[in-house]
Amino acid sequence: MTLERFGCAAEIDEAATRAWYEAAPVWDCDCGHCRNFLALARTRRLPPALLEVLDALSIPPEKATYVCQYEARQEGIFYQMNYRLAGRLLRSAKEPGGMLVFAERDSYPLPADFPEPNFDLQCWLTLPWVLPEPVSGPHHILFSSETEEDTAGIEALLRQVISTALWCEGVEEPCEISVLLTDNEGIRAINREMRDVDAPTDVLSFPMFALSPGEVPGPEDADPETGTVPLGDMAISLERAAEQAREYGHPLRRELAYLAVHSVLHLLGYDHLDEGPQKRQMRAREEAILSELGITRED
Repeated sequence: MTLERFGCAAEIDEAATRAWYEAAPVWDCDCGHCRNFLALARTRRLPPALLEVLDALSIPPEKATYVCQYEARQEGIFYQMNYRLAGRLLRSAKEPGGMLVFAERDSYPLPADFPEPNFDLQCWLTLPWVLPEPVSGPHHILFSSETEEDTAGIEALLRQVISTALWCEGVEEPCEISVLLTDNEGIRAINREMRDVDAPTDVLSFPMFALSPGEVPGPEDADPETGTVPLGDMAISLERAAEQAREYGHPLRRELAYLAVHSVLHLLGYDHLDEGPQKRQMRAREEAILSELGITRED
């Protein structure tokens, strides 16, 4: 079979490809983003152009030969996905970086019995998050709101941001974090009651443990009844976040992501009281985590 797609051309050994995938296992990684990929693949919520090629070769979408998360985005997860095909690559894309291409095979491991020669159908796709659990890890992030606005989109963003921050800091134990979304008056009341400061702020953090930067909770810190570590609480003033986003000239999404990362680091023992090394350490971790999420100062 000679197939021209995506600005590429390939001569595909149809029989060998079909035979290999008939016996091949479903992608079996059980991390969060791979489970999300499988949920989408099994319900065929992948781009029609990709499904067209897979269907022509009787390849079940869930039998990818490589799946990798590059970053979490507000609209979903940016994945690289590959499907190895038996045959020869005749023409690669003139313009590199296409979202769907036939390409020379990547170096990921495959069973030794894959037919030679072969190449990859490579895909770079942003797919929505459709699972109820967070992007990375089994953490429980509980939201409550004191505002009248619809916060579903904000909660989805913060769920990804908080989960990614915990992953970047090496937190493997399932944790529970309570997040209150409020306004300036609400956070001012909390500030007054808990810190004796009669003024609004952007975010407040209330850690459960006295951790040091780089230290993470262990299984001994888990609640024996729930099996999760009660890491602490955070409160975010959506009103103040919007004010600061306008002041700094960047989207509200970026400001909310920064405040959530900042708060997670406080829950994990980071601080910036000395305005010196501690503050620089915390700022460096904030930027590293936001970079992992693909959120920059210019975003």
